[in-house]
Amino acid sequence: MTKNATELLLLCAGAGAKDWDGAKRRRPLRTKGKRQAQKIGAWMGQHGLRPLKTLTTTDERAMATAQKALKAGGWSAQGVVQSPDLTKGVIPAIADEDRVLLVAPKKTVADLLSSLGVQENLSLGVLVRLEKTPTGTKIREVIDPQDLPDLFPYPGPDGPERRERPAYYYNQSAVIPFRHRPEGKEVLITGSSSGRHWVVPKGIVDPGLSPAESARVEAREEAGVEGNVGAGPLGTFTYEKWGAVCEVEVYAMEVTRILPADAWEESHRQRTWVPAETAAAMLYQKAFGPLIAQL
Repeated sequence: MTKNATELLLLCAGAGAKDWDGAKRRRPLRTKGKRQAQKIGAWMGQHGLRPLKTLTTTDERAMATAQKALKAGGWSAQGVVQSPDLTKGVIPAIADEDRVLLVAPKKTVADLLSSLGVQENLSLGVLVRLEKTPTGTKIREVIDPQDLPDLFPYPGPDGPERRERPAYYYNQSAVIPFRHRPEGKEVLITGSSSGRHWVVPKGIVDPGLSPAESARVEAREEAGVEGNVGAGPLGTFTYEKWGAVCEVEVYAMEVTRILPADAWEESHRQRTWVPAETAAAMLYQKAFGPLIAQL
């Protein structure tokens, strides 16, 4: 990049859900749109294009595209700022930033380019890399996700292995929520998302969070509980998913608060307290049994 230049990364929001009847700005990404964002993010990670600031419109697709791209690049998706109208006053406001990522619907990105005196045919999920100098703005390159590899580098941006999902998907954490009773410890188990199995909260460790912090988030979202997470993991186990092996760190959490249904994000799940020995037998993933015994 030339001296006194500002790098702008303009990313078109990915493909949205088909046959959407709700509000336009609430239209979610469909699977294709998620993959578009992740492929762009992985490309950014490989090229060291970490944004110093990320702005999106208030559209759900734009925010989801930004978050998925950032995480696929190996960066935290926290701190993304939403602006109701990126076409007004945003470019001058970020003129002193070294690298800014702006994510918006395709038409908004086209309007932003036009305001900078740049014309470009765009498609969903495309990234436009701009260089803005005191004398003008020029396009450095346009990256279309359909031209990028379908597999993602592992374990990092320059990793030699290729996997079906972004690298962070394969690092997970789980929490075993428990409470004390006169007759012994009880474990809170919940229904799986499909409703076919009993599970404990488990999920992908998002970039920017520690496994313990991620486990705390999963406990609140999936089981509707809060509490004290152990300083270290009870242990780890692995299982196969997405064409490779996922490693799971498991933490104990003594429950201090049970959220009411209206504050529990996934209240469609069942949840029930059972004796620790019973939980070990009921859980779908038997690897939790020896770890429950350590409570």
